[in-house]
Amino acid sequence: MTVFNGRTPTTTATVTPSVTTSSAVSATSVSAEERAPNNCKYSSRETSDAAEATPVNILDSNVVFPVGSVLECRSVMNSTTVGQVICSDHSARLLALKDTSVADEPSIRIINLGLVSQVTSLQESDGKQVSPPWSSVPVSVKQVQERLERAIIRKKASVMQTNVPIEAQKIFIHLRKTLERKVEWSGSSIKILDRVIVRPPYTADSVEQIGDISNVPVNATKDHVRKIVRSLRKL
Repeated sequence: MTVFNGRTPTTTATVTPSVTTSSAVSATSVSAEERAPNNCKYSSRETSDAAEATPVNILDSNVVFPVGSVLECRSVMNSTTVGQVICSDHSARLLALKDTSVADEPSIRIINLGLVSQVTSLQESDGKQVSPPWSSVPVSVKQVQERLERAIIRKKASVMQTNVPIEAQKIFIHLRKTLERKVEWSGSSIKILDRVIVRPPYTADSVEQIGDISNVPVNATKDHVRKIVRSLRKL
């Protein structure tokens, strides 16, 4: 078991965590050239003999927490967190742990090493990749392609038409400000909420309903759009 102990705080000094090891445990260190991305920024190298290890400050050195190892972190407030290392960022003084204390609801905890007084290694890494605490979601390429095509169609429909009169452009812009993405072009006509459509010559009388004429929301939308078109045509 490897224990990373912090110095005991006094009234005049802040807690400065450091690392020590027993004679039966090897210390882990890494050089700048041996850093690798599988641990966010770092990976461990061959460990040296524990007799040669000296206490170092875990906030200012290249101490590595191997991915997959299980750690117990004790904060300066004497609270503990146990979890499996997912990754770490030494420069940001952050450690990501997969908390498995609740078997049915695993979660990720981000540990601020600046607030940690002691870190204990409960289990060494087995070298396997740490699985995320969420289940993988199957992705359908066909569904993604269909969604992309629909998004492109909607985007093209929302682009201002250049071959329509200025009056139609003003009506389109005004309706888009009011109803946001529910207004689009249908050829040279303006379709609103899939309920009504404004056809050329873009007057109040050219506002027509789409679908069931007895539908109350459709009729309400038609009356509302007619009022807007009528007011804009008077300007």
